[in-house]
Amino acid sequence: MSNAVIDLGEVPDRRATPAEMPMRRPPVPYRALLAALSVVLLVLLGGATYQHPPPAPTVIPAKLGDTFTLDGDRMYVIAAGGVDSFDAVRDRVVTTYRLPSMRLLSRTTVSVAGTVVGVQQAGDTVIVGYQLDASGNQETVAYPVGGGTVLWRRPDRFVAASVADGTALLSTADGDVAVDLATGQERWRVPRPTDGFVAESGVGNGFPDWVVVLSDSGRLETWDAHTGQRRATASVPGAADRITGMIWPVSQYLLIAEDGGYDGYRLPGLQRLWHTTVDLRQSWMQSDCGSVICTFRQQQGMTVLDPADGHALWDSDRWVYAEPLGPYLLATASTVESDVPELWVLDPRTGRALGNFGAWQGLAPAGNGLIYGKRDVRGSYQVFYGLLDPADRSVDVLGLADRVSGGCETSAGVLVCRLIDASVAVWRLR
Repeated sequence: MSNAVIDLGEVPDRRATPAEMPMRRPPVPYRALLAALSVVLLVLLGGATYQHPPPAPTVIPAKLGDTFTLDGDRMYVIAAGGVDSFDAVRDRVVTTYRLPSMRLLSRTTVSVAGTVVGVQQAGDTVIVGYQLDASGNQETVAYPVGGGTVLWRRPDRFVAASVADGTALLSTADGDVAVDLATGQERWRVPRPTDGFVAESGVGNGFPDWVVVLSDSGRLETWDAHTGQRRATASVPGAADRITGMIWPVSQYLLIAEDGGYDGYRLPGLQRLWHTTVDLRQSWMQSDCGSVICTFRQQQGMTVLDPADGHALWDSDRWVYAEPLGPYLLATASTVESDVPELWVLDPRTGRALGNFGAWQGLAPAGNGLIYGKRDVRGSYQVFYGLLDPADRSVDVLGLADRVSGGCETSAGVLVCRLIDASVAVWRLR
């Protein structure tokens, strides 16, 4: 539910020609009707409360094609810089704000060719990852905060940066490489074996903990993503005939495809824990699902495994996605059941549905076992936002956002949405 670049796109045209009215007809009290409608909606929200009026948002001017992305306590607004084209090199201004205060930190002009897919201000360096073409090829460029001469540019995909380590981790065709934030010089490299597979694991704090390598000969390795030191090695049986992509880092575990199922290993020591024969073909795995391992089929449905021994705890065709929150799973049901993807609360060990939040959609964890959520008001450009409590499925409505066209995200105690005039509005949630 976080750190994605939001395309500000095109704004729908709300202009309409008002119908003629008799001269003596009194004007319709739209503001009063809107207020009354808001009260009625609050009553209909089901278990929701609305305790105090929210503060007005901070509005940041933006144009069509501008984007924004949230990263922890930072918000980046990226100017379009002209007509979007994969092969057009152009200057784009990255404006950085601190959340939740909305204090302006910097404006940095960067020169990129393609679509920006990632931004991070790490210390005195602004790093931008961008996609060069429709095939997905990416490059990474670094500038000093505030702009100036480019520090370095590399034909590699940007993974993440660590201020503490003074490095940026990049993914290349030959493996993962850590480069100096200020100079771009290589600090260390984890080579990718021929026909092998490299994956990052453990990104809960925004930077991977481990780099995992599997070769076609069956050699399995873990490397420290902060130091570049190898931590453990193991031999995986029968790996020569395996499709090398069938490897999934999941929280503190690593699942590797074997004949008739998957083997489970513990990270980073690579102790083999168990083998499961559960059919997980055509499935992908959630990187962190709390106390269980969540696997999802390509179209719809999920299977949940016990990390202790790999056996299937439960299976359902109903859910399309789920994330952990405290002792619960928050799952999204298929839109076949409803035209709005409902947010349900599940028992992770049994899959039993404990209840749902109706049309409320989850945004991001809010701490203390709660989650921020929003509910769109049909037929309008309004969005209710509030705190959802999985324990009793109650909603504490924090406010009503007006003139919202979409693209809402939360981070560091703020709600950020794109408005109908292409500007970006920021509401403080706490």
